[in-house]
Amino acid sequence: MTHIYLSHFMGPDTPFYGGDGSFQVEPLRSMEAGDPCNTCSWSFPNHAGTHIDLPLHFVHGGKRMDDYSPDFWIFHHVAVVDISGVTPGSVISSDMLDTQHIPSSVELLLLKTGFGSTRGTPAYWQAGPVFSPELADYLRSRFSHLRVFGFDAISVSSWTDRATGREAHRAFLGGDRPILLLEDMDLSLVNELQNILSVTVAPLLVAGADASPCTIIAEVAKS
Repeated sequence: MTHIYLSHFMGPDTPFYGGDGSFQVEPLRSMEAGDPCNTCSWSFPNHAGTHIDLPLHFVHGGKRMDDYSPDFWIFHHVAVVDISGVTPGSVISSDMLDTQHIPSSVELLLLKTGFGSTRGTPAYWQAGPVFSPELADYLRSRFSHLRVFGFDAISVSSWTDRATGREAHRAFLGGDRPILLLEDMDLSLVNELQNILSVTVAPLLVAGADASPCTIIAEVAKS
């Protein structure tokens, strides 16, 4: 077995949806300046880098970070769908996903769009794909245990079609069975044939949060 990150490191080059925000580091103490230790202050929006969207993000009275137990963030049934080649501004709908090979027990579904390869360019946040709202109901009906849907795009919404993006957020995060969204994942090391044994999602624990940056670690079988 081995472990890989499915999340990006945060830093000054972290992209933000709509270009709105930045990751800022302010040194507080420096050993080079004669201080006894190094410390710094970090400042960033809560939808920064690889992060989880919770129902409260788009649903009035929806669940927030402290409504979830530690067990929720451990996934033993994980599957990958690869549709690499998604073009800027395209719409991702259910008919683009071949899910016949995925067992109904899946808890975490990862969609590899290939758009993550544009991360580091303006296209990543300016012209990402938009996810069709109907995809949420399709996944609910197909996978009764699905808790989280993750992908390698900056958001389920696209800056090119924000209205549809808002509907998609509500479709996934609303209702009796919300499907949480893991946005801006690093899926460069995974594929449909890989045996992913488990995934741990470790969000920054902030009471009342509607979203939070995450460290995501996958345990995979060695080939």
